[in-house]
Amino acid sequence: MDLQDTSDQKNWDAALINTWRRAGSVLDAMVLFTAISGKNLVDIDPPLKRTPPVPYPWKIGARVFVANHLSKISKRLWEQTPDKDILLLRKLETSSYDTETDRIEDNELANERNQFGRNTKKVAMSALEYSNRNQATNWGVNKGPSNTKRRR
Repeated sequence: MDLQDTSDQKNWDAALINTWRRAGSVLDAMVLFTAISGKNLVDIDPPLKRTPPVPYPWKIGARVFVANHLSKISKRLWEQTPDKDILLLRKLETSSYDTETDRIEDNELANERNQFGRNTKKVAMSALEYSNRNQATNWGVNKGPSNTKRRR
């Protein structure tokens, strides 16, 4: 890897961290990288490390991408203050850490998401049951038959 590739990798890491801090999208990180380096991220050969897989929704949040595919970096970014980002960039310069191909699943978060869905369905069913409470009532039973005769 020559010097130019290293600076491109450093620029991409800086753009990704900066966008993560501003809660932007992966597309925002790509635009920032293009503004810094003057190159398009997908056109660089050989490909840079820590980039999204090619069929990827570019408008998804950078935090979502980093959490799903760069779990070690995500943990560091959440734990550290922004003034330590320079140290993280220096660490990433010598690192061979790359995008994890399999999406990281957080079981606790998935369980909470599923529980929320179940609770939403229960509340909806309760509201429906309450709104339909009188539809099964036969009011003729309560009133009884009409015993009076009509006059002519």
